[in-house]
Amino acid sequence: MKDIPNQSKRVLPKPHSQPTFTLTVKNLRIPMRDGIRLYAKAWFPEGEGPFPAVINYDPYRSSDWRTMSRGNFFHFLARHGYVVLHLGVRGTDGSEGIVTDEYPLQEQKDGYDAVEWLAEQSWCNGKVGMIGTSYAGFTAVQVAMHKPPHLKAIVPLYATDDRYTDDVHYDGGALCSLFDLAGWATMMVSMNALPPAECIGEDYDKVWNEHLEGNSPYQLNWLENQTDGSYWRPASLRSGFDLIECPTLIIGAWRDFYRNSALRMYECLTVPKKLLMGPWGHVFPDWGYPGPSINYMPQIVRWFDHWLKDKDTGMMEEPGYTAFMRESSFTKPDFKGGSGYWVELEKWPLDNISEKKLFLGSEQKLESEIKGEGSDEFSYHVAVGMGNPTWHINVVKGGKEEQEFDERKSLAYTSQPLDERLDIMGRPQLELTFSSTAPIVNLVVKLFDIAPDGSSDIITWSVLNLSHRNSHTEPEPLTPDEKVKLDIEFDATSWIFHPGHMIKISIASSDFPNIWPSPYPAENTVWWGKGHKSCLKLPVIPESDPEEARLFGEIEMPMDVYKINYTPAKSKLSYDFLSATTTFQFNQSQEGSLSEGGISLTFNDNSSFSVSDKNPANAFLKNEHDIQIITRKSNSRAITKALLESDKENFHVSYDLVVTVNDKEKFKRIWSKSFKRNLV
Repeated sequence: MKDIPNQSKRVLPKPHSQPTFTLTVKNLRIPMRDGIRLYAKAWFPEGEGPFPAVINYDPYRSSDWRTMSRGNFFHFLARHGYVVLHLGVRGTDGSEGIVTDEYPLQEQKDGYDAVEWLAEQSWCNGKVGMIGTSYAGFTAVQVAMHKPPHLKAIVPLYATDDRYTDDVHYDGGALCSLFDLAGWATMMVSMNALPPAECIGEDYDKVWNEHLEGNSPYQLNWLENQTDGSYWRPASLRSGFDLIECPTLIIGAWRDFYRNSALRMYECLTVPKKLLMGPWGHVFPDWGYPGPSINYMPQIVRWFDHWLKDKDTGMMEEPGYTAFMRESSFTKPDFKGGSGYWVELEKWPLDNISEKKLFLGSEQKLESEIKGEGSDEFSYHVAVGMGNPTWHINVVKGGKEEQEFDERKSLAYTSQPLDERLDIMGRPQLELTFSSTAPIVNLVVKLFDIAPDGSSDIITWSVLNLSHRNSHTEPEPLTPDEKVKLDIEFDATSWIFHPGHMIKISIASSDFPNIWPSPYPAENTVWWGKGHKSCLKLPVIPESDPEEARLFGEIEMPMDVYKINYTPAKSKLSYDFLSATTTFQFNQSQEGSLSEGGISLTFNDNSSFSVSDKNPANAFLKNEHDIQIITRKSNSRAITKALLESDKENFHVSYDLVVTVNDKEKFKRIWSKSFKRNLV
């Protein structure tokens, strides 16, 4: 990347509002239409109001964890003259009621009621916004779908418009594994069993006992609904983009699971809108990685100044879509790569996108034209995928040895070195003629940039359970050894291939530990050449220049008002030769504290996932989430041990929850249920 002159002249403008307000933190209980009250922690500016209100709405506990992990951006926004609330969904923290699933219709109605209640308060100017990452990004979109009259703008970060195709439960009809159970489902059983905010006073015991008796694991619903359908649609904007009527600033990232949704929402929404696509994983832009973190909170303030304070910030005259163009940096085991630069586009999709075709051919080459005719075979190995990063935790699971294992157990096709630079953005596609000896098999295709020294960067990938090749609602098995024509769409990406680099795709039938193994051994065949036209299609955009992009300036948001410490994740891969079983073990922990209330938190997550080539149907994933909260009054702890295992016909899941107070057992419950595998 070349030096960029005159950078200071191209830094984006600052917001009209300045961070001059002193804050007071208050606790609110907001009434819903059915009498239930939701708990919120609110950061109030001191001074002459009224002020706009901005809501972050999720189940992640204002009392402790969410304040520790997101309090810096709540604090920063509030200091610019906004009342910022972290609002807990019903059944969590200090909010009354119970919760048995994520994103239920009742939760969306509650969000509507909260918006309208806030708008009526004397300290509010009648204009409300919503903002949040992940769950809170989802709820911002979902509440906006109900059109509360006083919701004037939203900022969803890393959110989806389709809960089946683009969430953490199913990927291309394949069951997500490591994050779905270990990183999310088990965590929420423990988190939802923790005590409520002590500030709710005399209702403390009543609310906590109601949670313990009524809450249940979310994952039971997901395994009950293994195909797309009515369960997934009510919280999915993709069913009707016209439901959104308020201005929307979308933030996504090329390493995040929701990258397809971010581009699709920007393309399909008809309201005033903007899109930022960064190089990061599931991480806030101001501390994002891999790649450069950026000073984006001031731009979020500009957005809210424009729509909630009626300030003409000039933001809507600027290009609508800002994206990071990534390029080769060789992704090191610490996953800190991220070379590239920002570009600004007036619209998406561009009118001048072209297509580069590369045809699969003999000697596992990618050719510029169809040559000859033939086929290549590969076997299904359940542990392929260990050399690639997980989508959420940004951990490269293995080093060189595991990456070489993936290479040996996958089928790969590679181009000749490029003569010219090639810029791509969007969703690459692969047309493929394929057959398998198994009735159920997953297809995992990855796209790489191979540097002249042989090092490689994974650019994007696609997962498809081939029983879903025609429909996510009505899957159908393959006929063994019958050729099928597949249209495979990779996840959205941006990339610059430089001259001398090569383009490579790899094809396998697993992405361990990200997806659950398909149940049957399989020998697979890829057919290419005349009559098959197996072909990679890349969405080519015009070359860009780093001198043309606006810059974000030095990061302004203080990162030390609230702190949570993440211990570096640890992983271990082992192999038992006798049983042909591969086991992946994973551990991560967090700890933090809050001066108000004298609260400290520790958080430990331990997982073990085992799969076998001898019997791929029999896999098992164990997880334990141990969360401890210590206040001046008590020491509370929730430990959940979960097990998901499978045979050829069924999934079996169990959760064992134990809650203690001052080392004495307060509550214990076990959930256990089996679900028939529906071509998964």
